[in-house]
Amino acid sequence: METLFQDLRHAVRMLVRSPSLTLVAVLSLALGISANSTIFSAINAVLLRRPPYPNSDRLVTIVNSPLKQPGQRYPVSTADLVHWGKDNPLFDQIEASEWGTESNALSGAGVPERVVVQRVTPGLFPLLGVQPVLGRLFTEDDANRTDGGGVAITYEFWQRRFAGDPKVLGRSFFVDNDTVTIVAVLPPRFDLFGTAPADVVEGISINQKGPGETQRWLMGIGRLKPGIKIKEAQVSMDVLARRLEQAYPDTNKGVGIKVQSLQDGLFGWSRQILYPLFAAVAFVLLIACTNIANLLLSRASTRRKEIGIRAALGASRVRLIRQMLTESVLLAMSGGLLGLVLSVWGIKLFIALAPRWLPQAKAISIDARVLGFTFAISLATGILFGLAPALRASKTDLNDSLKEGGRSSAPGSRHRTRSTLVVIEVALALILLVSAGLMMNTVVRVLHADPGFHPNHLLTLEVRLIGKKYFDISQWEKTGLDLVTPQVGIFCKQVLERVRALPGVESAGLIDWLPMLEDAERFGTNFAIAGRPAVTAGERPGAMFSAISPEYFRVMQIHLLRGRDLTEQDAATAPWVVVINDAMARKFWPNQDPIGKVITLDTQVTRAEERPREIVGVVGNVRQFRLGMDPFPEIYAPYPQQAQHCTAGATETRLHKSLVLRTSLASKGLFDSLRRAVAELDKDSPVFGIKTVQETISDSTNLERFYTQLLGGFAVVALLLAAIGIYGVISYSVSERRHEIGLRMALGAQSAQVLRLVLREGFILSLAGVAIGLAGSFGATPLLSDFLYGVKAHDPLTLTLVSLFLVGITVLATYIPASRATKVDPMVTLRHE
Repeated sequence: METLFQDLRHAVRMLVRSPSLTLVAVLSLALGISANSTIFSAINAVLLRRPPYPNSDRLVTIVNSPLKQPGQRYPVSTADLVHWGKDNPLFDQIEASEWGTESNALSGAGVPERVVVQRVTPGLFPLLGVQPVLGRLFTEDDANRTDGGGVAITYEFWQRRFAGDPKVLGRSFFVDNDTVTIVAVLPPRFDLFGTAPADVVEGISINQKGPGETQRWLMGIGRLKPGIKIKEAQVSMDVLARRLEQAYPDTNKGVGIKVQSLQDGLFGWSRQILYPLFAAVAFVLLIACTNIANLLLSRASTRRKEIGIRAALGASRVRLIRQMLTESVLLAMSGGLLGLVLSVWGIKLFIALAPRWLPQAKAISIDARVLGFTFAISLATGILFGLAPALRASKTDLNDSLKEGGRSSAPGSRHRTRSTLVVIEVALALILLVSAGLMMNTVVRVLHADPGFHPNHLLTLEVRLIGKKYFDISQWEKTGLDLVTPQVGIFCKQVLERVRALPGVESAGLIDWLPMLEDAERFGTNFAIAGRPAVTAGERPGAMFSAISPEYFRVMQIHLLRGRDLTEQDAATAPWVVVINDAMARKFWPNQDPIGKVITLDTQVTRAEERPREIVGVVGNVRQFRLGMDPFPEIYAPYPQQAQHCTAGATETRLHKSLVLRTSLASKGLFDSLRRAVAELDKDSPVFGIKTVQETISDSTNLERFYTQLLGGFAVVALLLAAIGIYGVISYSVSERRHEIGLRMALGAQSAQVLRLVLREGFILSLAGVAIGLAGSFGATPLLSDFLYGVKAHDPLTLTLVSLFLVGITVLATYIPASRATKVDPMVTLRHE
């Protein structure tokens, strides 16, 4: 222990004696370690930190998975859950949550608003060990009631909407068309999916029989019996899947079952976002380590005499290595401490940049695991960058090192080591720069992608129609759907008339869901093509479906390619028609004209409509989800002919309409006028989402921008470190070759020749690094393939431009010491030697 303290005291003295080296090393390490700690904090919050539920190691998600594509996951039906729960010896309990959350309208409790609703089976909260802070949890009776059932509200919604009123229990309001009563307030920060707490949690029953029994819309959540492993449960569920496939071929053919830990099942998909970022920051840290290793190698050359004296006095090689490693570890720990402080701001920046849908983003923080990680990488980096200089310095020649002014017998070997480290730096920096370049290329292409419409001067707002006047529930038992009443058409017509009359509004149209809204519950439908062989419901092709007003295409300026537009004459009593997009025409009628073809759409419970629909027009493609996503096949129908396609059920009737306006000026006064226009028609239907389409498009690119900003920042740090590294190597090379340079100049070499000599050395190092980096990028950049749009992972233009840029920067870093070399005075140098 005494020896350790001696090493520490000596290390502190040596670092204090070299303040410039210490400062550069600590700052370099702090940047690298803080970046690693920040990204690890995100990985820890999302993928490592156990969910805050008792026995969380036994909690699993149970979902469907195609037998031919076991990596994919999709929802399960209530029928599946009933089968799984029967005589299952491996699970204590199986419950369910809706696959995600939904937006609904809340009314009857003040100003109507849109709320986020999560639906779960009543047994889920006891399964998770969640206890309310007020009231009781809802029961199976609450879930089975079609009106007046009990619901839980989240703590955050309680504070926001009801100001934390302790008398909130028993209050009733409408969620869409259902009357609900508050029976519980959930504990703070209850957030199953980790994106944002829901506002209202309703109960669902999996024991009810009905037309929607086989709809897949749930996520199973179970608790394994003590001692049962996930692998055992997976084997058992595989057997059950094959049994169900044989018993119910219409609904379960090719359907497997996937069992995962609760953590993986809820958040595992975020690995593909976080792991490439973690690889990027690891590269930054490696570059910092190679930089500091170079600095320590240079410093060790100036300590040859000191090390020689210590060796002559009896210090063993192991003792010398330990002393030098103590210095490097102390340096690394200092950088780690500063890096930990910087990571506090790094986490805040990460949270600010992260997309809203990234799970657990607000839970990212520094905890014991992050502290342990930071300590571990600080220790590891201290050993990593200190070992090579320590080994090199401890192999000293006593006679050579003790000579007054003697030079090392092996300067070439040390120079080769430093040059190799610089080549590694340049290679790693190139990989990061290429990755950032690909993402920048992607963002440029995404921002210039044609959305399929003209977004300038477009304003949107969303309306959720609620009230039983809009629905006819009498057909539920027969169809499983609530047919919309004529009142929906009346509302649509009146609201369009009122909105078009407002000052500043040039034209207005209507659609179910506008393109590129993150929270849009876009509805898809399967369909059958007349004249083609009949197939089962599960094998019919699918497309997106929207009900629109006749003016929608004109307002959005979506081009009509063939046929005709929808008109006011396409009423409910007229022959039913549809317009399709070009993607659907090319996919299902290649080299044919689809005009006049007839299709029959499925209802939401996969029943074919009785009335066929004729294709009367083909319009241009619209990017419905993101600019960086290719268009899907899409079907547009006139809203009077929408009846069987409202996403509605007897206990959750809801109808969403979006208005799109082409305006001359978007102002607060216009926003207020729009709200009043809707409120005058229906005061209980909330209006929300009033914003320009340009804002919506910008929001749709948040993933690409998030990646570009982070990778761009890491790449800039890597470039700076690489430039510093090559500058340091060339500077040291010039100092070592002063005698040679002086002799060359004494023999007649011109300054330009000396300049070219030094520049050539830096150029060769940069070219070697670029060559290795290009080879490495072919293995690294495919990790970004899921985030790229319009550019390949090995894009030649990006590789060429980034390589030339990096070579230019490294040559620029070489120019300063090269210029200094031309100022060597040969007389002074030769006299000194």
